[in-house]
Parts: sequence; C-alpha cells; structure tokens
Amino acid sequence: LAQAVVKSLFTRLALQMAKRASPGKSWGMTPEDTPMDPEELKQVFRRIDLDSSGTLELEELETAARELGVRCSKNSLKKVFKLIDIDQSGSIDFEEFSIFFAKVSNPDRIKEVLSAASAAFLDYRNSVENDPCFAKHFPMPRSTKPVLRYNRHFNATVESVKWVGDGIFLAATGEGKLVSCDIASRADENLKTCAAGESVYCMDAHAGGRGVLVGYGKKTDNLSLWNMAEGTRLQTFEGQTSQIFSCCLGKNFTLSGSKDGMVVQNDIETGTCIRTWQVHEGLVTSIALASDGHQVATTSRDGRVVVFDVNAGSLPSCLVSDIEDAAAGYTVCQALWCGKDELLSAGDDYCVKRWDIRNQRDPPLASYMGHTSCVRSLALSPDGSLFASGAADSSVRLWALNPSGLRSRLTKTDDGGRVSDLLSELKQRREQVIERVHAGEGDPAEVRELTEEIETLERVAKDKTDEEIIDSAGYVRALLGLSGHSLTVGTLAWQDCAGKHRLISGAQDESVCLFEFNDDEVMEGFSTMSRQCSQ
Repeated sequence: LAQAVVKSLFTRLALQMAKRASPGKSWGMTPEDTPMDPEELKQVFRRIDLDSSGTLELEELETAARELGVRCSKNSLKKVFKLIDIDQSGSIDFEEFSIFFAKVSNPDRIKEVLSAASAAFLDYRNSVENDPCFAKHFPMPRSTKPVLRYNRHFNATVESVKWVGDGIFLAATGEGKLVSCDIASRADENLKTCAAGESVYCMDAHAGGRGVLVGYGKKTDNLSLWNMAEGTRLQTFEGQTSQIFSCCLGKNFTLSGSKDGMVVQNDIETGTCIRTWQVHEGLVTSIALASDGHQVATTSRDGRVVVFDVNAGSLPSCLVSDIEDAAAGYTVCQALWCGKDELLSAGDDYCVKRWDIRNQRDPPLASYMGHTSCVRSLALSPDGSLFASGAADSSVRLWALNPSGLRSRLTKTDDGGRVSDLLSELKQRREQVIERVHAGEGDPAEVRELTEEIETLERVAKDKTDEEIIDSAGYVRALLGLSGHSLTVGTLAWQDCAGKHRLISGAQDESVCLFEFNDDEVMEGFSTMSRQCSQ
C-alpha cells in the first residue's frame, strides 16, 4: 500500500505540472491514468526537491504528501523511501526515482510488490470506493435501533463514554463537560454534570476507580484526575508537553499518549512522572492496558500497533510486539485486548483485525469486513465472545470475535442458561467422576450418563452454519448493524446485565445512543447473515 500511496502522490504532482504547463487543455484523466514521460518525471522530482539539492530526503516526501492531501502513515513513507533508496544512502537521486516509478506506475505491478495480506486489504478498500457491486459482496446486516438517544445535555462532540456503574455511564464532551446518566430513568436526563475545562480530547474511568482521568488539547496542564461527585480536580500530572489524545487509568498510575508520539506514565497519588517512552512517530490515537496491569497496547497515525511492558524499563528492552502497517499503511485508530496474547485493531483501511502479538510478522488471525469508512472505535463484550465497532460514516456493527462455536455459546437451555456453560460444567463433573472411578470410589455408570448428556447437548449446539458468516476469502461478516447516529462514532462501551447486552455509542453528532439486545437477537442476526452469505 505504501507504494500505491507514493504513486498517487507522484502522479498528482505530474497532473498539476501538466495543467500549469497547458492551462487551456482539458485534462479529464485521473492522476492514476496520467501518462508520465521522462520530462514530466523530472519536473515532479524537482517539485519535491524543495532545497534543490538534486536528491530527495524523507522530510521532502512527507511535505509533498501533506500538501497534496495524500493520506498515508509516516511508517509507510519510511518503508517506501528505503525501497526507492537503492544504495541506502539516506537520499534518493533521480536515477533511483525513475527506477522505482517504472515499477509502481502499473497497478498490477504495485500488487506484485505488496504482501498477500496488504494486497487483500488494498483490494477491499478499493472495492468500497470504486465497485458498484460492493453491496452484493458485503450485504448489510440486520439493523437494530437504539432504545434511547441522549442529546439534550452535550452540545459538543462526545469524545468518550464509559460505564461507571450498573446502568450508569459517563460521557465527556470536547467542550469540557463530564455528564453522568442512569439508564434506569428511561429518559434523556442526566444525574450530574461537571465542568472539567475546555478542549477535552480523551477520558477514562471505571466502576470503583479513583476518579475520572481527562486529557486535554493543550501543551501544559493537559492531564487531570477529577472527582465527579464533588466536581473538583483531585490531581494534575506532569510530563507531557503536547496535546494529549489518549489516556488510561491503571491501579496506581496513569498513562497518556500525545500528539508527538510520547507515552508518559504518572504516579496517581503524587502526579509525578515515573517514566516516558517515545513509542510512535505520530499522534498516539489509543492506549489500552492489559488485564495483567502492566502490558500496554498503543496505536498511532504512524500505522503501527506497539505493545510494551511498563515494568520492563525503557525501549527497546520493554518492547513486546510491534505490528507495522496494522491498517495497511493508514492510521490505526484503536486497539483493544481480546485475550492474553490477542488484540483487535481498527483503522483507516476500513477493517478490523485480530492479531496474535507473539507472531507480529504473521497476517492477522481474523479480518472483519463490511465497514465502508474509517473504523474509529471498538468495544468488547464482558465474556469476550462479541465486539462492536463504530465508523466515520456513523455506522456501528456487531461481530462474533470467533464465529466457530458461537452457536453453542449463545444457545440457551430450558432454564435460560447457556449451553456452552452447561457443557463446561458437565465435562468438569465427568472428569471428577472419572478420577473417583480410578480411585475405586466412583460409579462407571455415572460416567456413561454424563457422556451421553454431553453428546446430546453438543448435537443440539453444533450447527454447520457456525462459520457461514466467514466468506470464501476468510473474512468475517457482521451479525448486526446498530443505527442511530448521523456522524462519526468515535467511542463505544459495553456492559452486560441480567441476560441483556448494553452498548453505548458517542458521536460527533453530539449524542449518545443506548442499544439493548439479548442473545436471541444476536442469533437472529447470525442466521440472517448466514443466509445472505450462502446466496
């Protein structure tokens, strides 16, 4: 994809040059169709060569991309720069430039130099933007509407939402409001509002936590801990010198990610800086702390997902995993832990992917396709079987993390329990009885009875359609679509209670939507998508 990005950059420059040279001529072709003769190529080279040194540096390539509005990560540009720089001198001369452009001027040749995985994501993004039959290949999932929409109290983009109690959520707006709501009222009413200061970019809080952590779009006084109940600032944190775009609350510390790619750890009691890491070369879009309390996953506009251990000192010794081009060269908007060694990532390649951080060079374990714009937000169900994603086109999708075995996890027994839970319980009981039989104390007949009951339940739960929401290319399809917003959905939070799933979404349309659904509705969406995929 990096090659495709640079090709787009060069050809846009060429088209601009041609238009300036012949302003009266009609140029109906797109940049990708523009012929590039040697003289035009020299003009492009000179245009990028800002200091007229006769060679191109990485900074000049970045400037050209930025001025032309070509969206690409710095990591992509660095990779392609190294590819063009044949003699690895740190600069590109015209001969190297010409050799490279001959390779990438043909779309088929571009795909030849890409990895199979990256080429597939490039194909998907291109099909979204250019294929009129896209909807036939990726049908819309069954749609569900919100049970309640909160929009009276925000009056600004909702930057973050968090569940902080049973049925109680907290929302932070860009203009500095912290608003808590209790869904039990079934009305667009707030419990409390707290003014936390202007230019709020991020927020983190959780039930039983020490307070509400707020990050600001300022270079100083840009990270604070608030007491929501009293509306007072508990602590300010030092160490960050640019705007904070992501933050995270640990047990005894805070983490924050800034515009310049820095991640800072602070003591929650004193506010002092414990340690800093220059993790990324671009804005840190998200920070996620693992359940072990010390492994951290960060994402960035540089296109990478980086995992490091806060207890293992400085980089590179603390580095656990570095997934380059996690969004096929585009911005990675969020990463979320979905297992001990597994992460979900979402970004501007319109996809969600699941990774094994132990095998950072391998393709993703699974790819979730169906969005038609940048995927901005993620939320995992408490049991880890489902997740939701929110996108720039206002859509929200619900997915099975691992479609295999989903039916057994969601199918109910007569008393309302999950078949998967009952199967686990019966298998555990059988193992205990087998141990007693080996000790001469158990009854073999009980082992046979338990085995028969287990086999019966497995036949009920087993269904060949379990993986029919995985298409022929191996991509997972969405189970449900959650509609209710009109602008970018930048934040999601999930909570389960009394057999129901609760999902809240915050968006740029200055609202929060509450969705409620149960496993039967998920199974109905599962069946609908299975039928669509089989047609």
